[in-house]
Amino acid sequence: MKKIYFVHIFVLFFLILNIFNLKNITLIDWDEGVFALQGKWLASSGGDGKPFNFQTPPLFQLIIALIFKVFGYRDTILPIISIIFSVLTIYVLFLLGSELFSEGVGLFAVVLFISTEYFLFFSKSGLSDATFLFFFITALYFFFYGLKTNLTRHYILAGVFTLLACYTKYSGPILFPIILAIGTIYRKKINKYWFLFSVLFPLLLLLPYLFIFLKIIKVSGISQRFGNLLGINHLKFLFYIIRFAPLIFVTAILYRIKHKPDYLLLITASIFFLILGFYYHYFRLAYPVIPILALFSASFLYKFKKMRNYLLILIFIINILFSWDTITYHSYLPESIGIKTYSLCRDYDIRYSFIVAPPNITFYIKGDILLPEDYLGIDILKKIKFLKEREIIERENNLLKDQQSVLLIYSSIFEETIKELKLAEYERQLIDSFEFIDAPVYYKDLFNPLRNEKQVYKIYTINLKNTNPQLLEKLWELGFNPRVSFLKFKI
Repeated sequence: MKKIYFVHIFVLFFLILNIFNLKNITLIDWDEGVFALQGKWLASSGGDGKPFNFQTPPLFQLIIALIFKVFGYRDTILPIISIIFSVLTIYVLFLLGSELFSEGVGLFAVVLFISTEYFLFFSKSGLSDATFLFFFITALYFFFYGLKTNLTRHYILAGVFTLLACYTKYSGPILFPIILAIGTIYRKKINKYWFLFSVLFPLLLLLPYLFIFLKIIKVSGISQRFGNLLGINHLKFLFYIIRFAPLIFVTAILYRIKHKPDYLLLITASIFFLILGFYYHYFRLAYPVIPILALFSASFLYKFKKMRNYLLILIFIINILFSWDTITYHSYLPESIGIKTYSLCRDYDIRYSFIVAPPNITFYIKGDILLPEDYLGIDILKKIKFLKEREIIERENNLLKDQQSVLLIYSSIFEETIKELKLAEYERQLIDSFEFIDAPVYYKDLFNPLRNEKQVYKIYTINLKNTNPQLLEKLWELGFNPRVSFLKFKI
């Protein structure tokens, strides 16, 4: 039986499990909310959601927007995208392993990879990491394949997927030094067009985005956004790899590097890890290293001819047991808060609400997000007519003056913002509170600043009828805080 049939079986099993599990998946992550809201904005030509803000490149949001346009604003669309790209990654990893080593190693690498907590988490999340990983691994596959075939079309395809990776995450450009280093080493043996199509063309096609990025964000904005995220975090990323893929890491480092394919993977992993380590320790950023380690691990196990299948099954089972809480985790809280909020606005005849909570909560609340007059890039958006008659709030026009009450939803992670407001000065009523239990991976992350903090969501109604003008203006100013969303309800 050909090894590819086993891959089909694993993929089918993966799809069945995740399709049945879709009803239990909600957007629990901050960035999932950002992607969903920006996807709504693109799908509605600026009439809904929140504008693209360059916090990440735009490709993932564009993919979401295209599907939103067809199927509506469904939260399940984001995990479905990750599921699809994870399936594609499984096949590419099998092809990569088969090309560099053998079909057996390719199959082993797939089994090891899909059993890691990294894969089990990101393959069903609404984050961009599964999509990025597909582009990243596919770019490597075509470049490595080009080294063998020496055909220009493979270098072109490597360049295309490198460009797609760069437009998905800001860690995408790490592919350039990887390809450049490997291409330079093998330059005398390969097609002279490798540099043109795999490096230069993608770089040139990335320049328009970089130009717009610099024009809107400016150098000072880049420093403000990303300056404090730089550091030396190699050991922290190493911890994540060991924590979320321990057996694969151990067996990978036991593998003896001897042949050309080994060095290709070693150079790739080393350059990626070296550059990545100078950025902030978001555990998801190390995800692209995992399939490479899976290939090394598979190569190591495959040498034990009589025992390899047993070792593979044992590691697979242990990995699943280590990740069981991630597999079974679900939370309906974001959606519940959205339903509760809309119900309260209808019952109390409330027209406006302040959302001092992560964007994934905002996504579930049925209301129009009003943009402040100083929102990033709003002048440019007006010029290109990409706000579609969007209502803009102005400081001098306080919409709360003729309201009886306003709703406030806030998360304890924004406690400082609420302290600045001095909520105790207002006549308010606590309607409900919820404690959010985050995904297990975030509690396993020793460097997560929120790891030991309770995340509590509270819903208040604030009585505006007897509020003095000074406090009313102070409350109105909350709508101009970048961390806050101001919503208008159509009741």
